[in-house]
Amino acid sequence: MPFHKLEQRLEEISVSKKFDGVTISKSALEKFYSGCAHRYLEYRQWNLKEKYMPAPLRKGIAAHHAIENLINGGDVDAIAEEYGATAVGVAERAVNWLEKNDYKVLATEERHIAPLIKDIQFYGVIDVVAEAPNGDYLIIDWKTSYKPWQIRTLESGEKIYIDAQGWQGPVYLTPPYSSDIIRVEDWPIQMLYVVIPTTGSIGEYPYYKNDYDDAALRVTCRQFAEAKRTGNFPKNKGWQCRNCDFLHSCWKTKGWEKYYEAR
Repeated sequence: MPFHKLEQRLEEISVSKKFDGVTISKSALEKFYSGCAHRYLEYRQWNLKEKYMPAPLRKGIAAHHAIENLINGGDVDAIAEEYGATAVGVAERAVNWLEKNDYKVLATEERHIAPLIKDIQFYGVIDVVAEAPNGDYLIIDWKTSYKPWQIRTLESGEKIYIDAQGWQGPVYLTPPYSSDIIRVEDWPIQMLYVVIPTTGSIGEYPYYKNDYDDAALRVTCRQFAEAKRTGNFPKNKGWQCRNCDFLHSCWKTKGWEKYYEAR
């Protein structure tokens, strides 16, 4: 899950100091390939203050925290007081879904540090590592949304969920250096995006590890590593700036500092 506070927690364990190569997070990849490479540099310097975050992002962060707390036995009233009744409602639906499907939770908010190639590794935070009733391991990623994700039919007849085709799958399904949960050789090959919409039923959208996406990830990370080596993160200025979280810090608008906290 790509939330800035969790990314900050990961940086505090000083992964890069133990590794001579380049350490890349999923969030960094998303910023770098978001249409403006410079967005990554802004992301590295600034956190958007919560009160200036888009409402869906604020609600999503609160829901994730509430789900984690409820799974780990937190008090419902205390969770509601800290994160709000809406977040608790989302958390209760998530926990009910886990129980209904008989998934055994092995870990929540799992720090994932994995080697990609000899000079590149990446990290992230996994929402849930679970065991299915058939004994298979899988990764679960919670998503909040106004409505369920749309199914797209390809020319071949295959039905896919484009929203489930991002970097999260290939990054989190890459086996880590080590794991206290399960054997590295048994690391999951399936990731399940679980969308808890404001309206409608919970949706389940599977992603499976595959050679094509793994190869694409290696190429992508090499491009990112080269940009870090050269310091080349050009700005793509224009209409896309309007909805960018870093519009004010990038353009240095009047009073821009009020929107951010330094990382």
